[in-house]
Amino acid sequence: MPMTLKEKQHFLTYVDIFGRCKKRDIRQMAKACMERSYRSGQALCRQGQRGVAMFVVTKGSVRVEEELDDGRRVTITVLSSGAAVGEMAMIDGAERTASVVAETEVDALVLTCWDFKAMLRQRPVVALDILAVVVERFRQTAGELRRVCPPPDGEIRDSSLL
Repeated sequence: MPMTLKEKQHFLTYVDIFGRCKKRDIRQMAKACMERSYRSGQALCRQGQRGVAMFVVTKGSVRVEEELDDGRRVTITVLSSGAAVGEMAMIDGAERTASVVAETEVDALVLTCWDFKAMLRQRPVVALDILAVVVERFRQTAGELRRVCPPPDGEIRDSSLL
């Protein structure tokens, strides 16, 4: 049975990059989302493909995996209902750094980059809301890197890493 607009909005409110967006903007994204179903073992997206959409899992679970140079596949994580994948590649159109494969029967909301960018043209403030979250992610990652891999003498020489 198709999801209602309200149900789609509910799932999108839990996507971290949309965490600062206004309800009316989430509603616009929900209107643009398509519903797709995937069989167990079916790929939602493949490593190396251009990112043209993001996915929000509404039922089931997916495995995020990376194919190494020697052909082995390494599971990065398993995500379930409410998880979003592919949002960064949707924004910048870069190649996907991992594949996402259905572990079980999966239902997902799909938001294409074309619909997303059309909305950004109408409501540029959404880009600023999302940018704030992306910057926050970057700062957290940079902090983790400094903690895990400090320079040999303990000083950060490149201030762009702060």
